[in-house]
Amino acid sequence: MLDQLSRIPAQDLDLGAYKSDFQDNFWRADMSWKLERQVTFREPSSPSWLAMAEGDWAKALRLADEMRAGRMEHQRELDRCGIVQRRIRFICDPPTSYLQWELHLLAIWAELGEQIRILPVETIAHLETRTQLPEVVVLGDRTTSPVMYDIQYTDDVLSGARKFTDLDLIDTCRREISDHWQRGEDIRRYFPRKIERLPPPTPQGV
Repeated sequence: MLDQLSRIPAQDLDLGAYKSDFQDNFWRADMSWKLERQVTFREPSSPSWLAMAEGDWAKALRLADEMRAGRMEHQRELDRCGIVQRRIRFICDPPTSYLQWELHLLAIWAELGEQIRILPVETIAHLETRTQLPEVVVLGDRTTSPVMYDIQYTDDVLSGARKFTDLDLIDTCRREISDHWQRGEDIRRYFPRKIERLPPPTPQGV
């Protein structure tokens, strides 16, 4: 069903509306599932990403590590609220510059408590004969009103989302994301084996 999501009607949210709606629903959920498929993004609001994009890898890593304290506090609040976060991250080998940078951040997130697993993009080739799988977030496993977002990007920058509330559709997509997650490799094993010792990435360009 994930491969058909773009053809299913949904509520269009611009960036501001998406961020507000997400926050309203996130803290009411018991669990979040995230599927990350695209291997190149631009995150101009992140000083760490900007440093990577401009070719200063040491600064990018230092700034990434400085995000640890804020993320630790975020994880404490998740734990207090009983919210579990699971993410499946599809990767290519060799990784794009963006992926190499993001995986350094995700390794920190996983160290602090997010449950992140990795799968090669080749494992979903049979699902992408027409189009690439979307970027999807599902909020809620047992809540009475789960929601799902098909995340939208313009020129590889976050620009909004398409929101779904149909319970049967959400259940189907959640199961598909969970199936991918179950097959993935824990990033805490993948990262030191494949990413940690790579040379600095090629500057992505701002």
